Amino acid sequence: MEGPILLLAAEGEEAEAVLARMGRAERLEAPWPAFAGELGGHEVRLLESGIGKAAAGAVVGWAVARYAPSRAVWLGVAGSLNPELSNGDVLIADDAVQWDMDLTPLGREPGELDSGERFVPADPVLAGALHASAQRLGYHHVRGRVASGDKFVADPETARWIRATFAADAVEMEGAAALWAARKLGVPMALVRAVTDAADTAAPGAFEAFLVEVSQKLAALVEDTLAHLDRVD
Repeated sequence: MEGPILLLAAEGEEAEAVLARMGRAERLEAPWPAFAGELGGHEVRLLESGIGKAAAGAVVGWAVARYAPSRAVWLGVAGSLNPELSNGDVLIADDAVQWDMDLTPLGREPGELDSGERFVPADPVLAGALHASAQRLGYHHVRGRVASGDKFVADPETARWIRATFAADAVEMEGAAALWAARKLGVPMALVRAVTDAADTAAPGAFEAFLVEVSQKLAALVEDTLAHLDRVD
């Protein structure tokens, strides 16, 4: 029997927005906040990881071992690098890169992992399903690249370097590690982000309100994607 679909988010607001749309949600005993339920006609497991690459890799590894999911979607917020993206627009990742991995003294490219990988691919079927749902819902969205690192990028010079070096469309702190862990464990994973260009300047209250709003938007996108998923399998 096919396993449940794994839904992951770093922030509590992101997870809460999905939880509000889930049917028969049940709190699970787990190292992380975790819930079982139904969304879009599919059995799901929802986990909130906390922020950062280490948390992302750990939660993916644990959840795959515990729940044996058939596929996974990681949703969240990222800082925009692409001038074509505005606050609240959606980025569906084709791949992700760990921008702060620097083994260039050893002759490797910026972002190249010790495994020799640089750009970690998202699952193309799931990315395509998210793309189709974004079109149905009328969301302004792009397909592109996420750059992940161990720190929040607020410096414009660093942001310009990441954009120029990796052709990345947004920066955040989990995506590359999550995709890498899921692929190593044989679980197809998609990565979807709502972007902001104001996280470094907005007042905390304003950003919290933005986070709640776009989390609800992403929850609707994931629900629609799952509702139509069987048609693209």
